[in-house]
Amino acid sequence: MRAVAQQFRVNRFVNALLVVWLVIFSIGVHAQAKNLSNKKANIGPLPGGNSAAIARGLILYKDRCAICHFSESDARKVGPGLKGIYKRGKFGDGGRVDDAAIENRILNGGKDMPPFRSVLTSSQVRDLVAYLKTLQ
Repeated sequence: MRAVAQQFRVNRFVNALLVVWLVIFSIGVHAQAKNLSNKKANIGPLPGGNSAAIARGLILYKDRCAICHFSESDARKVGPGLKGIYKRGKFGDGGRVDDAAIENRILNGGKDMPPFRSVLTSSQVRDLVAYLKTLQ
C-alpha cells in the first residue's frame, strides 16, 4: 500500500509538472502568435504595387520560369538570372528593360527563350511583370 501511495504522489508531481510546462508553453506560443500578427499588420505593400498580382506572379514564376531563371541571383542558369533585372536596365542583348519589353520577351520569346504567347494569358503576363519588379 505504501508503494501505491508513493506512486500516486509521483504521478501527481509529474502531472503538476506537465500542467506547469503546458501553461508556460501556451503563454510563449500566444506571445509569439501575437508578435507575428503585429508584424503582419505593419507590412506595407510589396514593391511594385498590387500584392495580389505579385503573389500570382510568384506562383507563375515558380511554375514556368524558375526552371530556367534564378530569382535570387543574376547568375545564369539556362537563361539569365532575373534578380535586379529592372535595376540593370538592359537585357543581355542590350535591349532596354521596361514593362513593355518584358511582356514582349515573355510573349514572343528571345534568344534561347521559348515564347509563352500560347501558354499564358495577358493578365498572367502582367502578374509576372509585377513579380519581376520585386526582384531587387
